[in-house]
Amino acid sequence: IDQRVALWRAADCLFSADVRGGLNMMPLEFVFAQKGKDSPGIVIASEFSGVFSILNGALRISPYDMKLTLATVDRALTMSKQEREGRHLRDIDFVSSSGSDKWIQGVLRDLFDQTESLGDGEIDSEENRSSEGKSVGAFLATAQEEQFTRLRSKSVISAYKSTSKRVIVLDFNGTIVLKQAVDSYLKRDSAGSTMDAPPTDVINSLRVLCADPKNTVFVVSGDNKENVEQAIGHIPGLGLAASNGSCFSPPLREGSSYRTWLALDLGVDWASVEGVALRIMAKFTARTNGSFIKRAHSSIGWSYYSCDPEFGSLQAKYLVIELERELAAFDVRFVNLKGIVEVIPRKLDKGIIVKKILRDVAARNNNAGVDFVLCMGDDISDEKMFTSVFSFVSEMNEDYSNVVPSPPVIQLSQGTLLASQPFLLEKPVLRCNNQNEQIYAFTVSVGKKESHASQYVDDARDVADLLVELSSGKRASFRRGTEDEMHLMQFS
Repeated sequence: IDQRVALWRAADCLFSADVRGGLNMMPLEFVFAQKGKDSPGIVIASEFSGVFSILNGALRISPYDMKLTLATVDRALTMSKQEREGRHLRDIDFVSSSGSDKWIQGVLRDLFDQTESLGDGEIDSEENRSSEGKSVGAFLATAQEEQFTRLRSKSVISAYKSTSKRVIVLDFNGTIVLKQAVDSYLKRDSAGSTMDAPPTDVINSLRVLCADPKNTVFVVSGDNKENVEQAIGHIPGLGLAASNGSCFSPPLREGSSYRTWLALDLGVDWASVEGVALRIMAKFTARTNGSFIKRAHSSIGWSYYSCDPEFGSLQAKYLVIELERELAAFDVRFVNLKGIVEVIPRKLDKGIIVKKILRDVAARNNNAGVDFVLCMGDDISDEKMFTSVFSFVSEMNEDYSNVVPSPPVIQLSQGTLLASQPFLLEKPVLRCNNQNEQIYAFTVSVGKKESHASQYVDDARDVADLLVELSSGKRASFRRGTEDEMHLMQFS
């Protein structure tokens, strides 16, 4: 072993071109031996080897592609010191903390868990093999098959100018910020612990829209409240909802720098849920390089966004199966999509907070109602926002005893609320004074796909265009393109 380690230490590159390989420990030894070198060596690993799923800093090759292999070797030998150090840092902590004894313990533990499952007759259960991916497919299959039309900004602006009791609800990532998809081959350097801020033009547009007393503007995100507040919490008049709506902050008053945070009481013993989920997720984090646990209010997630895509997806499926078994006694559900597995209360979705916002705004000024709603989102979690808009419109002027009330609200942080924003107590009145007015409801999917929304735009650049036009009345320049006729939903 002394000679092997000396060879690893002297080498600038380790080349592994397995056609079919299991877990070869030599690349891990190589990474460890490079520790402390001024210019660490690079691992070149076959896509058919087990080690490529573990080492995030390795370069990928296909043994059957000679040109790509030669180009990759040349890249490794001529790579800059900065990139070498960056790739080495992706793996050294994981390799250093994963000795052979831990690998053996992990394999034995997995064998023991599988043996127990076989003994209980659960391993072949179709119910236990179900995943959130299937649930998502079933959910989308129930959507009405309707042909989307592109949102026509002129119609939105016309409705906006003719109304005075407006509610604008926007998703964050993928809607007001461009989303970076998980690449099939490129592994991200960032663990995603912070949020990207929207473009400057979007920030300025939100400031203008929030300053208009006729508007109530909320951004609803799946991230935790600390990240959401850091990214856009400084905008006066902007309401925030984090953790898919489980906690929210009413619009920030002009001149105030401290936000009051409230939460929905969803009837789940979350401390107990976290205790069970953390133990299971920690086990999967130890065996999956690049993964990490992400905690938020009423949400705990296991992120594999920075892992090898194929290996991370495989681990996520097994994680969901184990979580379903261990958390069967709790009223929770599992969301497995876009690089993360989340455990959340079964009743929680973005639609709950959207409906509460709409009910609260409609009850203001002696039940003046709402005459303009713009709701935009880009993924499956935003579908509930769209349906909640339609549900709100249908329940207007209904007897309150015939509808499902919003969950109770508790105050998370100190602070006072404006008298015009009594979110702590829902007003049990749905009969509004604008029964003869038209209600313009725009539900917009970001991206053309099967959805409960009525219109679509292509991506976040179109959202930015629309916000700039609403705030300034001028044509935006994020993207210029033709606009087709749209289906404008009008309710009377």
